[in-house]
Amino acid sequence: MTRKILPLALLALAASTLVHAADIWRWTDRFGYTHCTQAVDIPERYRASAVPADAPLPPGTPACEVAWHRYAASQACFDAYRVVGGGLKPEAFQRCKELPEPEPCR
Repeated sequence: MTRKILPLALLALAASTLVHAADIWRWTDRFGYTHCTQAVDIPERYRASAVPADAPLPPGTPACEVAWHRYAASQACFDAYRVVGGGLKPEAFQRCKELPEPEPCR
């Protein structure tokens, strides 16, 4: 019985690690810049104000800013799957949404 449980436990642990690797959070620094990063990359003083990257933006946010927030979150998700040499792990395309770079805001 133990021989059957151990592989299942290891598989569950590996799957949960993959899911959490792509958890992207949005936070704003003291200068007003918005960042999209993995939870482990959020500086301690900003963790309390961080929200999931897919959380709605404040009402009245211009469409151009919304597009750039979505793009930044997409890029941060892909960053979690980058390998040495600049390639991407294949599962990145299953877990992240690839978005084209938006036009600059005016």
